[in-house]
Amino acid sequence: MVSDANLNHTPAAIVTVRMFSLPVRGLWFLLLAFTLAIELVPLSVAFEAQFSSLVFHSYEAAKLVAFVVFGFLTPIAWWRYKSLGIGVLFAIVTAAIVELGQSFIPGHRTSIFELAVKLVLLFVGFAAALDIRKYQEFTIGPLCIRFSSRYWSSLS
Repeated sequence: MVSDANLNHTPAAIVTVRMFSLPVRGLWFLLLAFTLAIELVPLSVAFEAQFSSLVFHSYEAAKLVAFVVFGFLTPIAWWRYKSLGIGVLFAIVTAAIVELGQSFIPGHRTSIFELAVKLVLLFVGFAAALDIRKYQEFTIGPLCIRFSSRYWSSLS
């Protein structure tokens, strides 16, 4: 059972992120470059053999997280991306570009399964960010992240 005291607690830290700002767009471009690099630069078998399976699988997990975060940052960085329809189109185009790019790089192959996973991850991140845009706040434990915009006043 949750008490009223737990529902109305004051967060220990409040961070405000200004949506559609240059720093957020800069982060979006950096994540775009990072995601493309880790997807398009093949690792040789000899290079992969130098690492334990834990390190390799952590690298694979980081790639999956990068797609979710990239999908999340898109509607936070760009005002025009404000509907699920645009989110689906964005996910399809982005995942298709990555998979198509991999088909031209030795050591990679195009995979329908990977395309589907990337689509889902991008779309999940995008949909979560649309919820953030609506409520302009995200709380996790003692941390509260508020999202502000010049396009509307914040919820108080």
